[in-house]
Amino acid sequence: MEALGIGEGSSRWQGSGVEDAITTLNAVSVVRSPSASAQMEGVTPTPGTPHFVVPPPFDESSSGDCYFVSSDGIRFKVLRHSLIHTTRYFEEFFQDVPSSTSHTDLPKFYFDEDARTLHALLIVLYPVHTREFIDIEQMLELTKLQEKYAIPDSTMMFAISVVVGRNYSGPAPEDDVLDVYAVAWTSGYRNEVKHFSRFTHRVDLTDQSIVDRLIRNSGTSKSYIALMELRREREAALDGIIEALEPKKHFCLSHSSSDTMFFAFISMIKTAARNALLEPCPLCNDAFEFLGLQGTDERRTVTWCSTCYSKADKARLTNQLQAAIERYPQTISM
Repeated sequence: MEALGIGEGSSRWQGSGVEDAITTLNAVSVVRSPSASAQMEGVTPTPGTPHFVVPPPFDESSSGDCYFVSSDGIRFKVLRHSLIHTTRYFEEFFQDVPSSTSHTDLPKFYFDEDARTLHALLIVLYPVHTREFIDIEQMLELTKLQEKYAIPDSTMMFAISVVVGRNYSGPAPEDDVLDVYAVAWTSGYRNEVKHFSRFTHRVDLTDQSIVDRLIRNSGTSKSYIALMELRREREAALDGIIEALEPKKHFCLSHSSSDTMFFAFISMIKTAARNALLEPCPLCNDAFEFLGLQGTDERRTVTWCSTCYSKADKARLTNQLQAAIERYPQTISM
């Protein structure tokens, strides 16, 4: 007999009330899982939804003694003794469920979560080392489910550390940088938060939906305020980038005698510098090429006459600019 019932998050075996549960479920036309004959199978519930293939140790070859069925019809073969002591939720969940006497007709429990989220939950709780399969979106979903499934803080923090660490150790975050930044913030990973902040320069913080998501996922507006403060510091520090190019010394007389003309060129150089410094780890090998002032194809973002910078020591200016870039704010202050 299948173990069926009604309850938030999953189905429950209700002992003597199981027949009533079956009647109730039949009345609301609960969709059954795919047949047990198909191994590693999945379903595509709606057009455009990726086909989910259940991986080990939750596939049909598993030694599990029951099925967890996701809201989109995917079933995971689970060994209840591997879960019963992981959280208080599953300890209570399985306490009234008798052991199955059949190897072909295992009990099924139906959950509210879709296959990807249910898989992530099992990965976090199951005694297997496959947390690298959890991405930042799934991690965010699990943080919302922590109270519901009574996931211990230590278990959740370890899973978060794996996701944050994976994004921290590479040359750039693999997942959405603002989500990783938010998760690291809410988990108290100060060094990681600073590291991820250097990858946020291109994020549109004037987009209210982006700001709302950041504050919601980090749990505080301080994460947003810190990024805005970094942007203010970066804008103020642009003067140091411009000074490294010594414009007063190298603009020709006709382009430096008039304040209007001079500051118009300064404004254009600032725009070029602002764009070049959006990179998380900028490196300057040629001052003019770095700022787009003089590219190898002879095209310039900032146009000036052939006299401007004609006698400049390019190598010295490049060294000065690189030193200014190294001082330029790239991460938040904590």
